[in-house]
Amino acid sequence: MRPSTIAKIVAALVLVLVVAVIAAGKSLKSEAYNQFLAERVKAASGLDLSFAGPTKLKLGPSPVLSFTGVTLSAGQGADLLYIDRVEARIALVPLALRQLRLETLSLIRPVLHAGTLDRLAAAKPVNLADSPAGVFLTRPSLGEVLIEDAAIRLTGTTIQVTKAQVRPESEAGGPLSLQLSGRWQDSRFDVSGVVGPLSALTGGTKPYPLQIKGSVGGANLSLRGTMAAPLAGKGLDLDFRTQGEELADLLRLRPGKPPAQTFGPFKLAARITDAAGPIALADIDAVIGRRESQLITAKGQMADALNRAGIDMTVSLEAESLSGMMRLLDLDLPNVGPVKLSGRLADIENGWRLTGLKSSLGKSDLAGEASLVLAPRPRLYGRLAAAQMNPADFTLPPSRGSSAQSSQPQRPAIPIDDGRILGVEPLALDLIKDMDATLSLAATRLQWGPATLSDATGELRMAAGRLSLEAFSARAGEGQLAGEARLDAAAKTPALALRLAGSGVDPAALTGGALKGGKADFTLDLKAQGGNPRAMAGTAEGSLALTLGETLLARNSGGELPARLARDIDAGALGADGLRLRCLVARLPVKAGLISIDRGLAAETAGSGAMAAGSIDLRTEALDIAVTSRSAPLLRVKGVLGAPVVTADSRAKAHAEANPCRAAQARRLTR
Repeated sequence: MRPSTIAKIVAALVLVLVVAVIAAGKSLKSEAYNQFLAERVKAASGLDLSFAGPTKLKLGPSPVLSFTGVTLSAGQGADLLYIDRVEARIALVPLALRQLRLETLSLIRPVLHAGTLDRLAAAKPVNLADSPAGVFLTRPSLGEVLIEDAAIRLTGTTIQVTKAQVRPESEAGGPLSLQLSGRWQDSRFDVSGVVGPLSALTGGTKPYPLQIKGSVGGANLSLRGTMAAPLAGKGLDLDFRTQGEELADLLRLRPGKPPAQTFGPFKLAARITDAAGPIALADIDAVIGRRESQLITAKGQMADALNRAGIDMTVSLEAESLSGMMRLLDLDLPNVGPVKLSGRLADIENGWRLTGLKSSLGKSDLAGEASLVLAPRPRLYGRLAAAQMNPADFTLPPSRGSSAQSSQPQRPAIPIDDGRILGVEPLALDLIKDMDATLSLAATRLQWGPATLSDATGELRMAAGRLSLEAFSARAGEGQLAGEARLDAAAKTPALALRLAGSGVDPAALTGGALKGGKADFTLDLKAQGGNPRAMAGTAEGSLALTLGETLLARNSGGELPARLARDIDAGALGADGLRLRCLVARLPVKAGLISIDRGLAAETAGSGAMAAGSIDLRTEALDIAVTSRSAPLLRVKGVLGAPVVTADSRAKAHAEANPCRAAQARRLTR
């Protein structure tokens, strides 16, 4: 056959094909075809499929069938899926035979309500194999599905999918390879992987396989395993792994307030299952942070991951400060550091319980158990014991009021050393106002300021802005201490009440070695009001009674004042190791911040004795004291607590007691 003949035959066939395609395009009845699709979807899933406009067929070398405003719903107001535009590229030759063979599918601006996917769990594959008279036969033979500008709506958040591509293994189906990218909470994500065939999404007899990896929020993640009912999100058996350089970047993806601090790198592995109903995490193995700053490890399980319930994990923490872990729980608790902590963490109703606690915090160590209830007003309760406890390790968060004040414009501060030692910094009371607590405390060794006590116990309570330390007892040497303290931070002006008594106590244990020697008996009963130490002292009411036997005041203890007085009264009592006293007695009433010393403060040495009269005004810290003795002229002490000034008044006449300690002991203190 000659080439010209072949060309004529081909031209004739092309002409026939074009005529047939044009005829087919004109014969496509949009309303009937849309109704056919809606009926088949309804029969397979029970859902309603609707279209906002007519179906159009654009002819060309690659004809395109397009739909607008496609909605899949379970009734009025219960949309599962909305697609602004659907474009299906169809094969040319089958179209001439009035068949729609779908080769590629493009979904433009779809919106998926992920919370309603379970309505598809009982759906069957849509049957398009046969069609009624007048409706084109539809044969899906998809080689690719493209998605543009999609939105996946979840509870409290929306995931934006910029582009997605899904390809089956072959035209006949098989596993699907997918790639998608987009943004979630202003963070870019990229996901790729292989999942089971489309036909297995509904009505499959085997678990649906998936193998996905990707990145989001600076974290790399992978998910491998199977789902028995993928559209319903049920029958999970998945291995989940993720790691990244900063956990805070990943936490910012969750709804709510973003984390205020960084945590460092992280690595997490877990098994996701739902055999018991809720989505659970098993075989959790998590590492967060760096050893040189903050390192948190956790192993265990979580029975209900979505509600953070059913937790049973062993946790450990090593950090320079406890504040980072507390902020994970959205709490601003006292900073403690350095800290090492381990225990078993479980959830309770609206909170957490830590048992088997072993920790070292600063110079303190704690063991026992504690529970934290996360209510609008958090509550902490438990029992803690320590081989050594130093309350200075537990620094309260700064007062919110003080930070607010400091933000106001101020003139440059001029350093002034006026000798006053009581500060004006606001008391850190926010934690007391914001939280309740009930803790049973015990410490074999308690280091409180200069005092070193042993076998200390007490009940710490915080409720409604009121703090109390009740039933406190401890030993100082062979002597016993007992008392209680109450601080009312809820009052308009904070109020303090303190009672402490000691019998036969070792003064060296109470003063850090400043006083050594005989036993001491004392009672302290004070009440005060104020928002800072200086204001508290200026309103103090109560009394101090102290009786101390033969003792040694260590050199340089108590400043220069004791040595200065001793040089005039009995220089022989001063030795290389300090000032030796036969006795020391103080019986001092306090009223409105004024300490009355009138014949209530006395001391004796081997060669002399002295008694003081006058006052100490805690409102101004001013001293006005006269010291009389048998061996020296009257000595006057003026100035302030931090800078006393001693002068001799040889012209004044003063009566010197023969037994100053006995005379001071006789002074009566009124309650």
